[in-house]
Amino acid sequence: MNSTNSVLNPEAPEFHPHLSSVTQGGYVKVNKSIKSSNTLPAGTSYGIFKTFTDFNVVTCQLSENVVLQSNQIIASELPAVKLKRNEAEGNTEKIVDVNDSILDRININIDASSRVIKTSDTLTNGIEARTNARWSSSPVIAKIQVGSATFIGAKNITRPQINFKDTIDNSESLWVPKISDKPNSIKPLALTMLYNDEGEAIGYEHPYKVELDLYHPPTQLIGPDVQPLPFPAPLAETMFTYVDTEAKLDALVQHLDTVKELAIDLEHHSYRTYQGITCLIQVTTTEGGDFIIDALAVREHIHKLNAAFTDPRKIKVFHGAEHDVVWLQRDFGVYLVGMFDTYQAAKELSLQGLSLKYLLMRYCQVDADKKYQLADWRIRPLPAELIEYARMDTHYLLYIWRHMKDELLKVGQPHRLLSVFENSRRVCGYTYNKEVLTETSHMPLYVRSRKSFNSQQMAALKMLYKWRDSQAREVDESTTYLLPNHMLLALAETLPREVQGVNAVCNPMPPFVKLNLITIHRMLLSCRQLPNEPQLYQMPPSIRNAVNASVQPGTLHAMHDLPPRMDLCDEMPINLQNAMDLLDDDTTAEPEIEVFLPDNMISYGTFISDLNAEAKVFIPPYDRYRKYRSIAQLEEIKEFKEKEAKIAAISKGNELIKSEVLVKLQQATNQIENEEKNNIKTHIKSEEVTQDEDELIITQQRKRKISAVRVGTDVKQEIACIKKNDSTVKPFSYKNVDYKKLYNQTNKDHKYKQPKIKFKKYKN
Repeated sequence: MNSTNSVLNPEAPEFHPHLSSVTQGGYVKVNKSIKSSNTLPAGTSYGIFKTFTDFNVVTCQLSENVVLQSNQIIASELPAVKLKRNEAEGNTEKIVDVNDSILDRININIDASSRVIKTSDTLTNGIEARTNARWSSSPVIAKIQVGSATFIGAKNITRPQINFKDTIDNSESLWVPKISDKPNSIKPLALTMLYNDEGEAIGYEHPYKVELDLYHPPTQLIGPDVQPLPFPAPLAETMFTYVDTEAKLDALVQHLDTVKELAIDLEHHSYRTYQGITCLIQVTTTEGGDFIIDALAVREHIHKLNAAFTDPRKIKVFHGAEHDVVWLQRDFGVYLVGMFDTYQAAKELSLQGLSLKYLLMRYCQVDADKKYQLADWRIRPLPAELIEYARMDTHYLLYIWRHMKDELLKVGQPHRLLSVFENSRRVCGYTYNKEVLTETSHMPLYVRSRKSFNSQQMAALKMLYKWRDSQAREVDESTTYLLPNHMLLALAETLPREVQGVNAVCNPMPPFVKLNLITIHRMLLSCRQLPNEPQLYQMPPSIRNAVNASVQPGTLHAMHDLPPRMDLCDEMPINLQNAMDLLDDDTTAEPEIEVFLPDNMISYGTFISDLNAEAKVFIPPYDRYRKYRSIAQLEEIKEFKEKEAKIAAISKGNELIKSEVLVKLQQATNQIENEEKNNIKTHIKSEEVTQDEDELIITQQRKRKISAVRVGTDVKQEIACIKKNDSTVKPFSYKNVDYKKLYNQTNKDHKYKQPKIKFKKYKN
C-alpha cells in the first residue's frame, strides 16, 4: 500500500497517522492476551472451576466481550459473518474464513505495491480481479538467510516443464531411456529389457554396458604427469561462456572434441516437480575456461554432449557423481564413459573431509562459500552471485584431480589409482528408474519420526502417503510441496474429528491442503472407524534400540527439570530472520533447580550410593528404579554363571571320576605288593588299608553317579584284578547288615537326644 496516501481507508482517516503505534501496540496487546488465555484452566480443572459462581460470572462476561469485539473487527471484512455466544466450533470456522480473506487481500496488495501486478489490477472486483491479474515477466527474487546458507527464491517463476517438448511421464510405468544415437560405441544401440526372478520387467540395460565393461584408463592418465598443471587463474581473469542457444551448444561440442580433460557438475531442482529437473550443467576446460549450459533453454539439444561424455580417451572429472549420472540419463539421455570421481579418491586416500569445500581448501587454499546451496536454480535470468557460485564447482576441479592422482601414485603405486577408476566406472554404470510406490513405502518416514502408532494411525499414514504420491504425480509437484512430512505425520497421529482440527494441524496451511481439505478430513474419519489394534504396528525393538543408542548419555533431561524455554516443533511457523536463535543446541541445557543436577556437579559434595535413602540429592523415582533393576540384573547374572559352572563340572564328572579311580587302584596295587614282603602284622594292616581303599572307591562312585555303561565295567575289571592278586581281600556284604541296630547304637553312644520344639501362643 502507498504509505503517503491516507485516502486508502476513507472510513477511518484517523487510522493512518497512528499506523505504526497501532500495529506495534496491537501486537503487544494480542501477545499478552494469548499468554493470559493460556493460563486459564482447561480440561478437568475447568470443570472444577465451573462449580464456583464467581468464576462462571467472570467467564460469561469475558465471552460476551470477546464476541462483541470480534464482531466489530469482522464487520469491516465480512459484514455478513456474525459470531454467537456458546458456539465455539461454529465461531472457530467463521474466524478461519475471515483470516483467509484478510490474508488473501494482503497478498494481493503486496503484489500490487511490489509491481508484480499492475496497480489497476488490485482488489476492486473480488475474485475476478485476482484471476485477471497480469504477472510481470521478471521474477521477484528474495534472499533468506538460514544459518550459514542463503536461500534465493522467486515468487512468480513460470514452471519450466510447461515449455518442455518432451512430455513428463510421472506414471509408474517403466522408464524408457531417451538415447536415440550412440556415439563412441563398440556394440550398436539396442535397448535390452531386464527381468527379475519372477519374470517381471524391472527396467532396461545400460546402453553403454559393454563399453564400460571393456573400459581401461589410457596409459597417460595412470602415469605421473610430465608437466604439472598450472594453478587456475581467478574467476575474474578466466574466460566464461553462458550457453543458452543451440548454436552456442554446437560450438561447445566442437571445443570439447579438442580437449582431453574436462570438469563437469550439475545443478538440480526438485521442490516444484515430482521427478526433478536439471537446471544447469557446468563444464570447465583448461583451454576454454568455464561454461554454464542453461539446461532449461536447450534441453532438447543436450544429447549432443554424448560425443564427448562417452569418449573413453577423455577424462571427465566429477565430485560425487552418483546423482549426476542418473540426472543426465533421465533428462537428456546422456551417459558417461571414462570418469574420475574426486569423492571416491578422497575416500581412497582416507582424507579427513570428503566434501568439495574441503578439497578446495586442502589443494587450492580457496575457502568456497556454500551459502547458496538452497538456491532455486530455475530463476531466469540467473543472478550474478549464482553464476559465480556455479562456476566455483568446476573451476578448480581439474587442478584437484591432478594433485590427487599424484598422491595416489605415491601412496600405493598404480593400483590405488586404478581402484578409484574402478569405483568411478561402477558409478557410471548406474541406471535411472522411476520411484515405485509399494505397500511399505511409508515405513522409512515412520521410522525416522520415532513415533509409535496404533493400527488406526498407521492406516491413516499409509492412506495419506499413497494419496499424496498419486496427487503429486498428477500435478507434477513434489510430495513435500503438496503436504510436508511433518504435517502428514501430525494428521495421522492426531486423526482430528473436525475440519477445524485439520486447520490447526496444518498451520500455515499449504495451498494444496486448502483445496483438498474435505477429502483429507474424510480419509481421516474413515481411519477412525477401523478396529484399533495397538500392538500391530509397534516399532521393531532392534530399530528402537538403535535409535535410543544414538542419543548421547547425559544430554537429555526431563521436561520439568529444564528452565522454561520456547518449545520447538515442526508444526510451528518459524521466522526465518531469527532462525539462528532457533538453531542453537538446546539439548545440553542444565536444570535450574539444584536437586535435579547430576551428582558430579553438586557443589556441596556427593553421596556414596544413588540407592541411599538418606542422600542429600534428590533422585527421581524412575532413576532409583533403574539402579535397583541394574543391581538385580547383576545378581541374576552371577547366579546364572554359578549354575553354568556347576553344569559344566557335572558334564566332566565321568572323566574326573575315572581318572581318580585309576589312581587309587594303582596305589592299592603297589601297597599290596609291598605288604607281602613284610611280616603278618604289616600284612593285616595292609588288608585293612586295601579294604578302606575299596570302600572309598565305591563310595565315590556312588556319590558321583558313575555311568554303568562307560565307567562301571572298568571299575569291576580293576577290582577283579585286585582280588586275583590277593585272595585274602574279601568284599564286604551289605545285604544282611542291620542298619536300624547300627543307628540305635550310634545314638546311644553319643547320647543323642532330639530337642523338643516349643511353640508360643500369641493372642490376637
